[in-house]
Amino acid sequence: MPDFVGLTRHVIKSFDPPAGSSIVTAFGPRIRDDYRPRDEDGPLAPLDQVFHLLNQEYGKQDVSTLVAERLTAEDLTKASREHSLIARISSDPEGRPQIVTTNFDRLFDQCAGVSEARIFEPPAFPDIELGMPIYGVTYLHGRIQSPEYPHHDYILSSADFGRAYLAEGWATKFVRALLDQYTVVLVGYQAEDPPVKYLLQGLNHDGLRDATNLYAFDRGQLEDIEVKWRDRGVTPIPYADHSHLWDTLEAWADRADDPRGWRNDVVDMARKGPRALSPHERGQVAHLVRSTPGARLFAKSENPPPAEWLNVFDATCRAAKKSKDYGEGAATFDPLDVYGLDDDPDRPPESGRRSARVHDHLLAWRRGDSNPSGGHSLAGRQPEGWEAIPSRLSHLLDWSAKHLNDPVFAWWAVRQHRLHPRHVKEIERRLRGNDELHPEARNTWNLILESLADKRGAAWDHGWFGLTAKIKKEGWTSGVLREVDKAVAPILASKLPYGLSEAKPPEDSWDDVTSGEVVRWEIKFPLRHGEEFDVPDKVLPEVFAIGERHLRLAADLHRDIGISYFTTPTCYPEREVVGDDRDDDEAAYFRWFSTLMERMSEQHPVLMKARVLAWDHQDSFFFRKLKLFALNDGRLFDADTSMSIVLEFSRGDFWDDDVRRELLFLIADRWEHMSGEHQVAIANRLLAGPEKMDHWTEEDYPGIRDEFAARYTRWIELQGCELIDYQSARLAKMIGKIESWSDGWATGLVSTHGVSVRSIKTDDDPGTLVSTPVNEVLDRAGAMGSRNYRASTDFRPFYGLVKTHPRKALAALSNASRQGNFPKEYWRPLIQKWPSEVSPRLSLVFLHRVARLPHAAMRELSQPLGDWVRENFEAIYVADKEMAWRVFDAITSGLVSDGGSAINSGRVETRIGGEVVHSSRRTYGHAINGPIGRATDGLINALNGLKLGENASIPVAFKTRIERLLAAPGEGSDHAVAILARQLRWLYHIDRDWVLERITPWFAYDHPASEPAWNAFLSAAAFPQVEIGQRLKPLLLDIFPRIYGWNWDRDLAKIAAQMIVELAVYRSDEPDGVSINEARNCIREMSDTTRKDVIFRLGRIGQRDDGGWASHVVPFIESTWPRERRFRTSEMVSSWVQMLDDTGDEFPLVLSSVLRFLVPVENESHWLYRFTREVGGEKPLTVQHPSAVLDMLDAIVPNDPSAAPFELAEILDLIEATDPSLARDRRYFRLIDLVERR
Repeated sequence: MPDFVGLTRHVIKSFDPPAGSSIVTAFGPRIRDDYRPRDEDGPLAPLDQVFHLLNQEYGKQDVSTLVAERLTAEDLTKASREHSLIARISSDPEGRPQIVTTNFDRLFDQCAGVSEARIFEPPAFPDIELGMPIYGVTYLHGRIQSPEYPHHDYILSSADFGRAYLAEGWATKFVRALLDQYTVVLVGYQAEDPPVKYLLQGLNHDGLRDATNLYAFDRGQLEDIEVKWRDRGVTPIPYADHSHLWDTLEAWADRADDPRGWRNDVVDMARKGPRALSPHERGQVAHLVRSTPGARLFAKSENPPPAEWLNVFDATCRAAKKSKDYGEGAATFDPLDVYGLDDDPDRPPESGRRSARVHDHLLAWRRGDSNPSGGHSLAGRQPEGWEAIPSRLSHLLDWSAKHLNDPVFAWWAVRQHRLHPRHVKEIERRLRGNDELHPEARNTWNLILESLADKRGAAWDHGWFGLTAKIKKEGWTSGVLREVDKAVAPILASKLPYGLSEAKPPEDSWDDVTSGEVVRWEIKFPLRHGEEFDVPDKVLPEVFAIGERHLRLAADLHRDIGISYFTTPTCYPEREVVGDDRDDDEAAYFRWFSTLMERMSEQHPVLMKARVLAWDHQDSFFFRKLKLFALNDGRLFDADTSMSIVLEFSRGDFWDDDVRRELLFLIADRWEHMSGEHQVAIANRLLAGPEKMDHWTEEDYPGIRDEFAARYTRWIELQGCELIDYQSARLAKMIGKIESWSDGWATGLVSTHGVSVRSIKTDDDPGTLVSTPVNEVLDRAGAMGSRNYRASTDFRPFYGLVKTHPRKALAALSNASRQGNFPKEYWRPLIQKWPSEVSPRLSLVFLHRVARLPHAAMRELSQPLGDWVRENFEAIYVADKEMAWRVFDAITSGLVSDGGSAINSGRVETRIGGEVVHSSRRTYGHAINGPIGRATDGLINALNGLKLGENASIPVAFKTRIERLLAAPGEGSDHAVAILARQLRWLYHIDRDWVLERITPWFAYDHPASEPAWNAFLSAAAFPQVEIGQRLKPLLLDIFPRIYGWNWDRDLAKIAAQMIVELAVYRSDEPDGVSINEARNCIREMSDTTRKDVIFRLGRIGQRDDGGWASHVVPFIESTWPRERRFRTSEMVSSWVQMLDDTGDEFPLVLSSVLRFLVPVENESHWLYRFTREVGGEKPLTVQHPSAVLDMLDAIVPNDPSAAPFELAEILDLIEATDPSLARDRRYFRLIDLVERR
């Protein structure tokens, strides 16, 4: 069958109008049989207008008869594969096709298999509004009749379309009803086809029609076809090739033929697990569970698919950032690769603020789900855990809960801030009823449910502020005490696993999975946010009991999560502590409880003593330490009672390393008050040493035991605790067997190192190096310079020697060089710290020594040598040109040796989210951090010191060295280019011809030096002289989109864009300026981000210049900004509005130029706040210009209450208060309706 162009060509050739007629002119080059659209053809008349001319010239009936002849010339009984697919895929639940076509041919009649009664022709269409079904074939623009038929009424010409869609309007009425009741998919249409254009532009005349139930297949990239369909109110679906489209439709037609069978096949496929499937197969499973019947079958099938599908259905897990194991070459896991769907967009880049979810989330309410009313009530709501939820989600909930024995389900649950109460209730029910659950699974789920039940761990908790406010307002009532009890309880918090398991769920069963692969548990106490409350004496015992109970609970939780080693803060924070004690939430709670202990001992000693005696010293988490601390309180216990209790400790409890301070302070403090019998018993207990630990070998144990015993016992002895003779002798014998013993081993036993925030001072006092023989200086410097990592001072004596005795430092290194030794750790400070005020003779010796360094040594010292040339070459050149060139040549020769292995930039790589950002190294930023770049900088400094006048010419000696630097291997050449290009303006001033001949050619994009040259030029952010600007202008106009391929910092694209704007605004008529058309083309090639930078620059121009808005900004927007629809994006709207924020009195003028570029925007947060309040003493723009602000809002607010801006209601209130007449405006009615329906 011919297409519309072919049909029109047939009719025209049949009538054969004169060559110069309006018909032939309007149809143009399309008259050729081999016609293919070309850009040079220019705009062509729409085909409906061509038919209108044919009707006027030859009569409608004759034209229609020719159309019928052509369309009936072929066998109309043979429907194509494509027709059959459309019939199958459009069928209703009973398998009856639902086809609406603008074609005239009858090819759908046979493949649809419907009776004549279900074939509809205009204007007798089914009345959808009255509930009539549309199954069958509806010929919207007429159905072909035999050529002999007396009356042909086809919608072909513009007049026909006007009658069908405007004058009589029966086509518009039918399609509008169709779109209200059905999802419509356009197949085989182009956006510019007359039927589509007339129909959809009419329906979407205000741009507010919902496009979620009207789709169109179109070939091309999404961004290209979106532009064509945007004003039609259509959601386009791109495809690469026609064959791909029909193959896809055939697969969906198979589904339409037998939906239940297709769903069963998909469930069978899903049982393999998501990792075994390709993205489009995972997409089919996702499609299945998007519907209630599909989710039901998925959930209730025998042998339901594995829990790992949760990571496909959950967009947060599916698009989580990649995780990586530890170590070199460690494995990486990208969940989007393993769980991604075929229609998933790329993972959004990380940014400072949380980006909106862009991946389809299947575990939340979606359009098409039911919406049970039971949850929407202010009173009489359903009990928690029994709420009605959409049936689809209920099925998925049941499916997931069947997998309690799968570690993946627990792994997924840990990632949820909250689970729906129904989900929690179902998990609890199955936990109770499942007797075959793995013990680790049961324990993990019990902990997960306990963690989820505590709402304080889900997000930032305001509860503590509410509690302190309530205490201040109500005092310490019994109700407040109950709230304190809840508020200070420990929190069981879940954290994501480390390493690969952060994004990768476990693959094995509970037998082979460690808990650390599923979850990391932490026991936390609530944050107090600096808000404390004073506990009055009258409720002290009650609050103390609360604190004690929650310490027990925290200890129980630690045992439940399997933590065996745990340290608590010291009970003596002011005693032998280096730095500050711990300052986390758990330490704060421990200290708070310690203060309560102190007050209880003072006010309620009997009660406090009873509580201490009840504490179990076998509790290694809190109460062993607290008990030892309390036993040191003379108000509660005498010394002998305390020691009797201590002697009851098991050997393991007694030697617990975490309580050694509390134990030893207790013994030392109470020694003189205890009986001699207890003194002997305690000393013997110490001398016996600890029992053998599992990780100590039998061979090592005696030595380790005696060392512990010696340290503990010697410490109490040093505190004045006298041992009896045989104990002293035993201790002395132990110490005698310990190699290198010193009493420091004992004195440091109770010292604790807390958190110490301090700077590391550098001490460069040369000390004894000054008097050390030259041949021993380096060895002595090494011994003196070693620093303990805990120390606060970094000792660098050789640095001081260079500063104070440079001759001796140089002599020491010269002595080492005679042995072929060039230690970089000492040459570096010699080069970096060499004083400038030394005698000329010593300076000359130093220069000779540096120049004679071997190339291998120079390569190791490349960074300090580059720095030295940059900082010192100018001064040396002034003092001794010959020596300066000798040293310069020697250093640069050494730097470029070995193929330039040592001349890469010292700039470190950039990381975002832990991943390396691969950016270009051919930049000015790398040049100034590379040795060749710094050497070039030193050369430029010396050249600048010559104070050359305009066009004085660069001396040959300098040009020679510049050429050598430009010839450096590797990155070196790029760095030299960048340093020189950065100085383009100044170099042109002193040597115009050399710059034009040698430097400006670098900017040509086919030149090897192009990238570093442009990078440095843009980094300078300065306009060059007119002659250079004129030469660079054609290249600057072509820099977009090329600049994005260079992987630079985004700011340079911003600078390039701003230069183009400035040249267009202020110099458009100058030789180096940019014309309106040139600027427009540049903007077209920019990214949305860079176009936003252009808007920002326009805003700055408007604010910077007197009258800038009217004289510069508005003309630029109206004449230069591209008018194509593809540039009217929601991304741009926020920038336009931000610019409008700053226009003040010129807001209506600027808005009038911007208005055409504003489109409805969704999902912006608090972006219109400046339209609601004063800024800088100025009234909000809403008060200054209410009608103009209403214009802006009407353009940018979509016709969806849920997408209306947060500030809309407040802005509308301001508009009504400022100008009440606007409250009767059409624009106001639409916007206030959105507010009232939200």
